[in-house]
Amino acid sequence: MIMNFNILTLFPDLIHNYSEMSILGRAQKNDKIKILVHNIRDFSLDKHKRVDDTPFGGGPGMVLQVEPIYNCLESLGLVKNGKRIKKDRLKKIVIMDPDGKQFNQKLAKQFSKLDDLILICGRYEGFDERVYNFIDEKISIGDYVLAGGELPALAVVEATARLIPGVLGNVESLEEETFVEGAIEYPQFTRPENFMGLKVPPVLLSGDHKKIKQWRQKNTKR
Repeated sequence: MIMNFNILTLFPDLIHNYSEMSILGRAQKNDKIKILVHNIRDFSLDKHKRVDDTPFGGGPGMVLQVEPIYNCLESLGLVKNGKRIKKDRLKKIVIMDPDGKQFNQKLAKQFSKLDDLILICGRYEGFDERVYNFIDEKISIGDYVLAGGELPALAVVEATARLIPGVLGNVESLEEETFVEGAIEYPQFTRPENFMGLKVPPVLLSGDHKKIKQWRQKNTKR
């Protein structure tokens, strides 16, 4: 089964350029995941493909309109007649939002069990509030300001994709990775053994796998 990531954005190239490289690129070539990018502008009914407007009541900045986002979700068979189609436990619509739940490894693991994850990326001053009627969850990757939701969406996609069987070639590396079981991975070293007086811990050079395992467990942060 291939997991599908559908990303709604105003800047498709930001998603394409990153997702074609490294782990995500290999995962797509190996038919483990599929990343489908949808340009929100393509679903605007405005002749100039406008997707934003000034807020009612006044105020600074521009607000993303509900209509083109709804139209895109409708094209994906997720909404109809102004309502969210019956929810599917294996399909989730997520909006990248600073007011959302903090994304973490536990949530990435939950997402990796889905068949479809739909991610909506914002821009400008945010979304018309009515957009939230058609989503399942709001997700944030941290308490800071970014220009848009593309980087957060890519973070969610990569963290989730890594947990899908077959995406990472080395299963052992997945088991020992940072934040697995709430832990931060032990320190790693490679050649040279001595760099300007900074030496590799002798136990890692000993060949004693039991002692190495004990050292790594001791130096894993929890």
